[in-house]
Amino acid sequence: MTDRAGRSAAATRRIAEGALLLIAAIWGTTFPLLRITLQRLSPYDVIALRFTIAAIVLALIYPRRLSRMGPAAVWDGVRTGLFMVAGYLTQAIGLTTISTPRSAFLTGTAVVVVPLVSFLVLRLGVGLGEAAGVGLAFLGLAFFYADAGLTLRAGDLWTLAGAAAFAAQVVYTNIAARRSDPFAVSALQAVVAAAVGWIFVGVHGGLSVPIRSVPWGTMLYLAAVATAFILVLQTWALGKTKPVRAGVIYSMEPVFASIFAMTFFGEGMSAREAAGSVAILAGVLVAELRKSAPGSGASVRKARP
Repeated sequence: MTDRAGRSAAATRRIAEGALLLIAAIWGTTFPLLRITLQRLSPYDVIALRFTIAAIVLALIYPRRLSRMGPAAVWDGVRTGLFMVAGYLTQAIGLTTISTPRSAFLTGTAVVVVPLVSFLVLRLGVGLGEAAGVGLAFLGLAFFYADAGLTLRAGDLWTLAGAAAFAAQVVYTNIAARRSDPFAVSALQAVVAAAVGWIFVGVHGGLSVPIRSVPWGTMLYLAAVATAFILVLQTWALGKTKPVRAGVIYSMEPVFASIFAMTFFGEGMSAREAAGSVAILAGVLVAELRKSAPGSGASVRKARP
């Protein structure tokens, strides 16, 4: 019976990590789309519209789950929603002044921050395989964005703040998904993010363009696919694996972004990008292959309240 339960848990974990890989692939399509959108809309407009649409979609799908949320689930949704909107907002602000590759690299540094936040919040150590996976993934990111430069400017600091917020969201979503309804928490995250977005829009005097000038095709994709769908999938999946492994898997995003660019925009992949892809893939494989080894920290202790 125990063996069967163990096999079932391992199968669920593999499915969850496959879901996180799909999320990284979808995220890989969003950087160029977001960059183009920010040429027409302010970051606050994008956050408000994107998450309002996502909140409406999720509220229509999960009305009963939302109505049954207890205090702990509401707190989980509000807390993770605030971390999420902080990440998206600071990333969008940074993306208005720095290049897409630079933004993607700095956002990717969350792979290094997640283990630290995981230790501080969950008191979970990092196993040898996971540490090696993080190191290889970060090396791959460095290869990928070797031309991004290391001099920090205002846009870089905003983006690094976003990476830290995303790392915190990964860890706290792991907690939320283990004790609350992940689908209700996902919907509430979108509501919280939309509310924060509209507060900023109001402070800045309303939308920066007439509503008819919004690029609705791109906005609907960002809201429905890259937000609503991902929120539900991510919240469920993060409850089935360790935050550190999730961070390593998310580092696959630039690999998928390059594949997307080559497929739809005819761009090539440089030798450095190819080397970066190999290093990131190696990091994911090492973290996966070593996760059952002694001292890998596979068990999850109870989180602090």
